[in-house]
Amino acid sequence: MARTAAMLLTLCLTAAALLLGQAVPAFAATTLNADGSSWAGPAIDQWRNDVNPLGIKINFSPSGSAAGRSQWAIGQNDFTASDVPFRTQQDTGVGQGGHENGSGNVENPVYGYSYVPITAGGTAFMYNLTVAGKQVRDLRLSPKTIVDIFTRKITNWNDPRIAADYGKALPSIPMIPIVRSDGSGATAQFTRWMQHTFQADWEEYCRSINSVTCGDYTEFFPRTSQTKALNGSDVVANYIMGSAGAGTIGYDEYAFAKGSDWPVVKVLNPAGYFTLPTASNVAVALTAAKIRGVDDSTPASDPNFLQQNLDGVYVNSDPRSYPVSSYSYLIVPRKDAALPPPPRFDDPKGNALSRFISYVLCAGQGKADELGYSPIPRNLVRGGILQTQHIPGNASTVDPNTLANCPNPTFTGEELTVLKNAPQPSPCDAKGAPLDCKVENGKPVTGGTTSGGSATSGGAATGGSASGSGGAATGGATGGAATGGSASGSGGAATGGAATTGGTGKATTTKTPGATGTGSTGSTGSATGGAGTTGGTGGDAGTGGAAADPNAAAAGDPNAVVDGDDPTAEQVVDPQTGQVVARGRGSGTATEVAADVVEVAGRPEDWTLSTLTALELLAVVIVPPLLGRRLLRRRSQTGGRS
Repeated sequence: MARTAAMLLTLCLTAAALLLGQAVPAFAATTLNADGSSWAGPAIDQWRNDVNPLGIKINFSPSGSAAGRSQWAIGQNDFTASDVPFRTQQDTGVGQGGHENGSGNVENPVYGYSYVPITAGGTAFMYNLTVAGKQVRDLRLSPKTIVDIFTRKITNWNDPRIAADYGKALPSIPMIPIVRSDGSGATAQFTRWMQHTFQADWEEYCRSINSVTCGDYTEFFPRTSQTKALNGSDVVANYIMGSAGAGTIGYDEYAFAKGSDWPVVKVLNPAGYFTLPTASNVAVALTAAKIRGVDDSTPASDPNFLQQNLDGVYVNSDPRSYPVSSYSYLIVPRKDAALPPPPRFDDPKGNALSRFISYVLCAGQGKADELGYSPIPRNLVRGGILQTQHIPGNASTVDPNTLANCPNPTFTGEELTVLKNAPQPSPCDAKGAPLDCKVENGKPVTGGTTSGGSATSGGAATGGSASGSGGAATGGATGGAATGGSASGSGGAATGGAATTGGTGKATTTKTPGATGTGSTGSTGSATGGAGTTGGTGGDAGTGGAAADPNAAAAGDPNAVVDGDDPTAEQVVDPQTGQVVARGRGSGTATEVAADVVEVAGRPEDWTLSTLTALELLAVVIVPPLLGRRLLRRRSQTGGRS
């Protein structure tokens, strides 16, 4: 009965909306024009679509950070996005010839502005390395080795310093570093990290190229004949992944590697663990970030006011922290600065912009991981919301002091849930752990399997394919386990060989812990694997099981390694996103905290709630037009007197 009533009320609501829709006044949309960071572009594109129903229309062109700052300087933007702040001194990394052409010179904006954090992520190190016909997907390096590579102290993959970090020697392959030929935020963040962690090594390299140091950071990487320079993040990523990229290594935003299922280096952090630039690892790292003028006494008159200070990020001792983490800015009008706001900007635009920023820093960050970014943590959200108060026409409803009405995924109230729930690294990710590692009694020991390929690059689940949902699905000729959930694909190869008839058996996962799945019949494997047999039933991931090695990344993650030798592998879920981020091999006890996934069933109280909701919506649609018409009749009867 309740269900029928709810359906009838819904029909009435629809009819009323059609009949009275013209009587409900619509608010005119406010249009904001902006351009800037190509890295932040995909996120801004998603978020601007999200707020369009609120009457906020945003036209954004991802023309690049430098172009965005230039447009702001001449008053052509309502706001801009930039990976780095305005240049307050000459960028010496560009070299003297670059300055003569106008590159790297001081930027002098003539309008008042604030910096607002918007997108966060890690600088990832993509590489293309094949050994004995198999792609290397588990490379791990220390910060010092990375600096030595990009300052050309290491020029071959067989260097002993790489072997010491990785855990085994690599063959003699010439190494080609890929850098950016254009001014870029990725270069700025990477060079700032080198300047603040290995200053002597980096300054020695800069002097050898430009005869001067590169300052606090440079957007223009000093190049030699031994490096290859390319224009654009996407171009760098595509080159490394192409056939011409064999032996290369380059720096880029993690989103490009993640979206292309390509491996990146695990970087040793100050806590002694090799970590990836995952969403949770970057968010953990950025809890140590500071904003000048918000978290210290930097005055508004200082050229570095509201800029990021990442020194604490580089030395963050949390074992999950990814050391090369950073965030980008929105540059927005400020009404109480020494300089005036842009003449084109008015209060209605400020109303729209401040509401957009509040959405981006709060609910919008819930989409960061799926878009290839990391959510902005509480300290940076507070700093950003504080700046909305200085936007002309501010209409933000988020209290910067409590952030109580800000549904950001990294905190609840004042509690940093990202620090509470983010998965801890595996003991196999600790410095000194063997490369062929498994966990026994919480300790890393020799006896696991090493990476030489993955399901996406030729290696498949052992002996055919198995599919399932939930825990580890078993199947195939030898009962191989699908790493971290389930493996699917036809023509799966036996014992990590190449798929023969049906393409690669790509690892897939489910976001529902505890679900039970049944394997499907495997297709014909290779000559050594034989025909696949029916897969077994998926285990219950919600109730524990044998500990897996979180060293292995999620299915679909560029660092995924499909082992096929452990039928008890358990998936580990990132509590921030509900996505599987790790699983492993061997025994032990899992320490990661899985996300709670709540299933809503059709209980009677659900229909009661639906009925009340329908009544409320019906009242919202019908009552205002009726009152409006009544007032208009009264007004006409009294001759316009009120």
